[in-house]
Amino acid sequence: MPTSTSPRTSSNASPHPSSRLPLLLGIDPGLAATGWGVLDLAARAVACGTIRTASGAAGPRLLHLVAELRAVLAGHAVAEVALEELFMGRNATSAIGVAQARGAILVILAGAGLPVFEYKPAQVKAALTGYGMAGKAQMARMLALQVRAPGRLDDHAADALAIALCHVRSRRLRAFTEAGGR
Repeated sequence: MPTSTSPRTSSNASPHPSSRLPLLLGIDPGLAATGWGVLDLAARAVACGTIRTASGAAGPRLLHLVAELRAVLAGHAVAEVALEELFMGRNATSAIGVAQARGAILVILAGAGLPVFEYKPAQVKAALTGYGMAGKAQMARMLALQVRAPGRLDDHAADALAIALCHVRSRRLRAFTEAGGR
């Protein structure tokens, strides 16, 4: 697993890892910074961090992202992955970098045979706050109330944990409806 000693990656691991429950990985993709967070099905944070790449050509940056993500997967018995869908904002250059990172991430996850579930940013916000247009400060407060994070989080790791928590809740709703609402 990437450690905080890596110059481009930060990581936080919980002192009480969940050993029996399946683990879910949330990913907030980006070329400069990709957040990741691992939760168990009880929505307890197991580990999280941010994979950072140096500026420059996309190829080496994507290789670094792939290597670090493989290390995260090797360090945790992940059963499912939740990934934020691509959001097309005003900055086309940024969107291209995010799309490239998403592509590399999807290749790694497909190669690992992991099921991937994608969520729009508004879905994640609604799952955590009840309001799909919530701001960063409101999201941070609600995440802190709902998930005991292992240490101080940067925005990317916090977003990844929020995506994973959205998936935990969506799994519960899906299981409930598949069981006929019982």
